[in-house]
Amino acid sequence: MTTLILDNGSYAIKCGYAEDEAPRVIPNAVTRTKRTKRVYVGDLIDKSTDLSGLYFRSPFERGFLTRWDSELAIWDRMLSNDVLGCKPSETHVIVTEPIFNFGHMQRSMDEIVFEEYRFASAVRTPGPRLAMLEAGQAIYGDGGEEPECVLVVDIGHSFAYAVPYFRGRQISKGVRRVDVGGRMLTSYLKEAVSFRQWDMMDETYIMNAVKEKCCFVSSDFYSDLEAARGGVGRRRVGGGTHALEYVLPDFVESKSGYIRGQGDSEGAQVLALCNERFAVPEALFHPGDVGLEQGGIHQAVMQAAMACEEGLRGVLLANILLVGGSAKLPGLAQRLQSEVQAMAPFRVRVSMPDDPAACAWHGGKTLAHGQNAGAVYNSPTVAEWRLSRAQYQELGPDRAAAHFAQFV
Repeated sequence: MTTLILDNGSYAIKCGYAEDEAPRVIPNAVTRTKRTKRVYVGDLIDKSTDLSGLYFRSPFERGFLTRWDSELAIWDRMLSNDVLGCKPSETHVIVTEPIFNFGHMQRSMDEIVFEEYRFASAVRTPGPRLAMLEAGQAIYGDGGEEPECVLVVDIGHSFAYAVPYFRGRQISKGVRRVDVGGRMLTSYLKEAVSFRQWDMMDETYIMNAVKEKCCFVSSDFYSDLEAARGGVGRRRVGGGTHALEYVLPDFVESKSGYIRGQGDSEGAQVLALCNERFAVPEALFHPGDVGLEQGGIHQAVMQAAMACEEGLRGVLLANILLVGGSAKLPGLAQRLQSEVQAMAPFRVRVSMPDDPAACAWHGGKTLAHGQNAGAVYNSPTVAEWRLSRAQYQELGPDRAAAHFAQFV
């Protein structure tokens, strides 16, 4: 019987079977076009050529799954023969949930998995718990064993979490959250661009692509700000070190736009970007830039480590694992390490897997194959962690929730 791994993120679902090399990425939203009013579920948005002014209906609200009507439509599409071709009654599933998920939301997830889709068995766990299973390879390279202590920093679409683990178990008193994620950064970029140039407030799809292709994390903000000074106005290329032009899509030749290079045509509509490229990601370290009275992710990491037992603090800070979709911002790992090192009395090391957005999915694959789960620090095997549909029906929702809680 095959195992399906679903990293059910609030921005995208990373899904695939344990035999797959890499997951498929499906937008976790129901999308409606502005002009034609057509509705696209999940990955069907890739077939649309009308990507201007899209309206997104997400199943998630502030990082928690609250709209199962939308999620069911997306899962139906994902499990269909057109995408995964899954037969739930013949499939084990490993599915992620948010950190500190609410009890009634956990019960809803279990009900959907076992009663609506009738999966043969399930493992339900927070994404960072699966990502932790990849820490050995990310920190030590191929063949590296699971470290005794790991501090997972998960920068997702809704939040950034710092989650300490000791011998495979979450240290709940040390978990810290920063209310800045990929969605906040995209909104911040939309506002910055709309104030100075074109009105892009309704262009979430386009501006998310701009963020992913153009933004980076500065290692020295004020030095980069000085270097960015130069030409002001619509065309700033050559005026400052960090200036570039982003060609907006015409939805014929390009669906999301691209960075203009030398020799590209001059007739296209462009966004001139300069200090926005690094000022926007700065909100991860200074949430006050977007009106939040919180410390940055570097402070959350320190607080997470210092909330743990004294003997664990140095080891946790030496084994920081950076994951999540927004972790792919260039320069983020280096900046996080330098910021934490400036506050810490211990050596700090930040490691990042090759694909931080899919790290939890690969951790689920590792668990499914039993490659390191159960071998180190008495981590549970997938057989121990898994709950069958028959067991769910026998135990009931509350005892099923208790079963999954013991492995967090």
